[in-house]
Parts: sequence; C-alpha cells; structure tokens
Amino acid sequence: MATYSYDTQPEKKKRRTRWLIGCGAGALVTICIVLFIIFGGFAGLIALFGGEPEGLSVDVQTPGSKVLVGDTFTISIALANEGTQNITISEIQLPNGLLEIALVTGVDPSGIQGLDYGDQTAYGFNMLIAPNGRQTVTFTFEAIQAGDVTGNLDVQVGTKTTSAGVRVIVSPATAVDGGDREPVLGEVIPYQSVVQIIAIVDLNGELVPGWSGSGTIISNDGMILTNAHVVLSDRYYSVVDLIVSITIEQDQPPQQMFYADVVQADADLDLAVIKVRSDLDGGAANFSSLEIEPVPLGSSESLELGDPLVIIGYPSIGGETITLTRGEVSGFTAEEPYGSRAYIKTSATIAGGNSGGLAATPQGEIIGVPTAVGTGDLEDAFVDCRPLADTNRDGIIDETDNCVPTGGFINALRPIQLALPMIEAAQAGEVAINEDTGGGTQEEYDPEGDVILSDDFSSNVNNWSLGEFSDSRSEISGGQLVINIFTDGYISWSTLPGSYNTPVMVVNAQVLSPVGDSDFGFICGLQDQDNFTALEISEDGYYTIYKFENDQQVSLVDWTYSDMVAAGGPFTLAAYCGPDRLALAVNDTLLAETVDPDYNAGNIGLVAGSYENPNVRIGFDDFFILQP
Repeated sequence: MATYSYDTQPEKKKRRTRWLIGCGAGALVTICIVLFIIFGGFAGLIALFGGEPEGLSVDVQTPGSKVLVGDTFTISIALANEGTQNITISEIQLPNGLLEIALVTGVDPSGIQGLDYGDQTAYGFNMLIAPNGRQTVTFTFEAIQAGDVTGNLDVQVGTKTTSAGVRVIVSPATAVDGGDREPVLGEVIPYQSVVQIIAIVDLNGELVPGWSGSGTIISNDGMILTNAHVVLSDRYYSVVDLIVSITIEQDQPPQQMFYADVVQADADLDLAVIKVRSDLDGGAANFSSLEIEPVPLGSSESLELGDPLVIIGYPSIGGETITLTRGEVSGFTAEEPYGSRAYIKTSATIAGGNSGGLAATPQGEIIGVPTAVGTGDLEDAFVDCRPLADTNRDGIIDETDNCVPTGGFINALRPIQLALPMIEAAQAGEVAINEDTGGGTQEEYDPEGDVILSDDFSSNVNNWSLGEFSDSRSEISGGQLVINIFTDGYISWSTLPGSYNTPVMVVNAQVLSPVGDSDFGFICGLQDQDNFTALEISEDGYYTIYKFENDQQVSLVDWTYSDMVAAGGPFTLAAYCGPDRLALAVNDTLLAETVDPDYNAGNIGLVAGSYENPNVRIGFDDFFILQP
C-alpha cells in the first residue's frame, strides 16, 4: 500500500482572486506601482520559463547531386542557439517529397517519427540547447528511386518554427560497386585492459554490492580511468569500497582480484581515476605481475565524422563476459566550459554497464569514455544494480526504486582530452575528489509577468487544502503554510483549488525542524493521489523532478547534488509546469529542466516529504503565481 497522503480539495471551489492582470487606469495605478516595486527583482522569469525562445540558427548540409539509387547519404542539420535563453527542439519536419525517394535508416540523436502533416513528416525530439550551444542532428537515408526534390525543412521550438531550404538529387544507378570495402575496425582489441568495477555500498550497516561499471587500465601500477558516477556515492547509497575484476579469458566472466581507491574524480565531467590498493585478502596488489598492457592515450581532437570506434565493457554485474560494440563518430556536442567537443556522439548502441569503459581507435588507443546516458528505445538495460532501499516511498523495494546513479543506453563519450589533467594529477600522486555536480554553468533567472495570485499566509484567504491526518498535518501557522510529516517514507501536500495550465510558482521555503534528509518544493498537474508531478530539493543538498503516473513513480530528473542546495536555506524556489517544459530554480539559479509531453494541467501547490527520518516540518511563505 502506498505511503503517501492526499489532502482532499473542498468540493466547492471558489474562484481564485486575480490581484493583477495589467496596469491600466484608475485605482489600479497605485497597486501597480507597489507591485512593480515588490516584483522588480522578478524581471525575466517568463523569459526563462516560458515564451517563444529566439536566436535559433539552422544550417542544413545535403549531399548535393552526388547520390545514386542504392546509395546511403546523410543530411546534417547544425543547430546553434545564438540567443540568451535555453531552447528545446521539439520537432524536425522533413519534406515528404524527400521521403518518397529516400528511406530514413537512422537518426542521430534518436528521434521518433511522428505526424504526417501532408507536405512534411515530423520527427520528435527533446533536445535542449543552451545559449551559445550547438547541436547537430544527422538523418541517414538510403536512396530508393531517382528524383529531384526541393522543399523546406522545419525546426520547431514550442510554437516557433525556423525553416531552411533543402534540395536532394538522386540519379539512376550506373554501376554496381563490387569492390572490397575497407574493414570497419582494426585488429587491436585490448580487452584485457578493460576491467569491471563493483561499488560496495553501506546498506543499514551491511556491506553489499550496489552497482557496477567498467574502466580502462592506463598504467602498469594499476591506475584505471572510469566514470565518476561508477565510483562515487549518491543520495541514497554511500560507497564504502571498490572491487576491480580482471578478464582472464574472453569467454569467461571477469575475476574479482583487487580493492581500489578513488584518487581523482570530477562529478561535473563524470570522470574519475582509481588505483588498485590491495588484493582481496588485504595483501599487496602486485598488479604489474599480471603483465597487462596499459591502453595508450590517443587524441580525441583529431577525430572526424565517420571515424571507426571500438567500445569495450561489461554489460552487467555477474555472469556476463566482456562485450565489444562497433560504431563510428557521428558528431560532437558543445558544453560550457568544456568547449565544442565536450561529448563525442557515436552511432553505437552501448548498454549501460559499459559506462566508464573503453572507447578506442582501430589502433587500440583510448580516445573517450562512454559517459552520457540517453533514454534509448529499450527501458530494461541499465547500469547493473540491485534495488536496495525504498527510495520512492511506496512501501516496497522493487525495480521502481533508485538503485544506480544513472542508467539506460549510453549515447556519447567524454573525450580523453578532458581526462588528461586528472590522469597527470593522479600520476603525480595528487588526490582530488569533486563530488559536486552543481558546479557547471548555471543560468540565472528573474521572474516577471502577471501576478494572478499572491499569498503571505496571514490567513487562508486562498482556500489551501489543510487538515490533520494520521501521518501528516498541513496548517497555516505563524504567517507560514507549514507541512508536518510524522512518519518516515511519506509525502504530503497542500494545494489550491482550480486547475492551472502553465503557471510560474515562486515561494520562500525553510526547514523548521531539521531531520537531515527531508525534501520539499512544488506539486503541479495534480489529478489525484496517483497522478501528479513534483519538483523538489532536499535537506541534504539534492534536487529532482519526478512524476507519479497511475501510482508508478517515474524519475524525470534524477536526484542530483548541488552545492547551492547543500549550503542550506532559507531558499527562494521557483518552478514552471507545462507540457512544453518543467523547470526548477533555486536562489536565482536554474537547477533542472526537462520535458514531459504527457503532462496535463491540474491542481498546483506545495509538497514536503520524509525519507529515513520522521517528524519533518517545512515552512513556506510569500507564495506567488505568475502567468507567462
């Protein structure tokens, strides 16, 4: 039985008060001046949370007239955000004339074929591009008949569309290529240099395997390059030790041989260097006696589109042998402050257990680390783990609980160039561990817009749902809306009557009774106790966006650490809820955003939850709703 409460709304819903729709005339002038002063610091939240973003540049590269029937060709769409706000690409629409002469055989990044608009067919995306950011979408085609097609390719961001002209000429085949093709990959497969790493976590005082990933040996004395999320603790599980397993035979599972320590880690880059410490009996490691050749460091800067890649790693934690995946470089992704090659995109489909493993050239040189995780089309392949705790507070430990720092199918690599400073520091004997994933470029916000509701909680004039239940109590006390939770593993909320479509919510929040791991924030799209969306921060320094859909929790943004949240409150929280975007900001900084196309408008309000510790008490004050 689910352990959460639903504070029932009154059956008779009063019309909400519109405090300010616009500053026009008469008696409203004085109110407008006062509210302008009050909300002067809000200028810009609508630009952050809503509206039509500007600054999208679209450059389309086609193969021209060099395509024959039977050929494979690509159309690359270079997207650049030259504006000052994040933009999210929702659709790319191809002319149907092109689809009549060529078959789409691949889309990178993955896009889902959608509606046929008559003269165009849409491919759906959820692609965020930050200011000054760039992204390339590549469509791969097989020419199936001759033709000359001219049309528009449209890129859609919300309700805004940017068009670019395309022309593709497919000529009849004149010859059949019977020659031998060059091999996709070379013969250097350094499988023995790839290890499996198992994180041992503390679960209520018992040490158990938590999850696994892969790593690459980069020195004779047992230094291993991997992902930070493979070796660092997360909100729910504390990593106590690391076990390194070595592949002796290609057709046998790896053998557990060593304990290892983290010597360098950067959670923002998601890269880490570990070093073997001892054998499993606590004796000297004697790693060099294995005579495993370290993988030489290559140059990710010299990579070009179409270059072949070898990806080697372990798909899961037990009973699985080492796995090789073949692919090629399919693009590059920019990210501040890491430059235009912050990620290397690959056409390979890489299972999550390969995270931290080896991405190499045909010559066996490491050029990247499988790192970035996308949704993929398969939902059952994750960085291998065992659900160990009731993280979603439904009273059951099962596959719906958080069990890993990240999961899914990997779709990108961190280039080796970004790991070089860490490798050099590790070789020099330096130890540096940055577990803060909130240190990247952060976007400021400042809300503005029509204030359609304001509440200082001096009384319940806005008819918040309040009441006392067996496990929680919501009340207005001391000029605050206070949510009390008396048991562990519980969430409760207080909501306003009525449904809101795309609200911006702002509130001041503070922990009145610290317990160490409580969480609190906004609830929106509330249909009933089994269907809603929550945007929260936690007392121990994390933030998240998740939803319940038919009583099943779905993580939209996994719990992520932020030094801003960890610094403690009180906090000014802001959120935007809509089918085009879900976003959470804290103290003038945007922390998280995502898109849930299934989002539906509903009740909105404030939420608090307990995890392992009961008697949570959260206070909220100065609540505003702004309408974009």
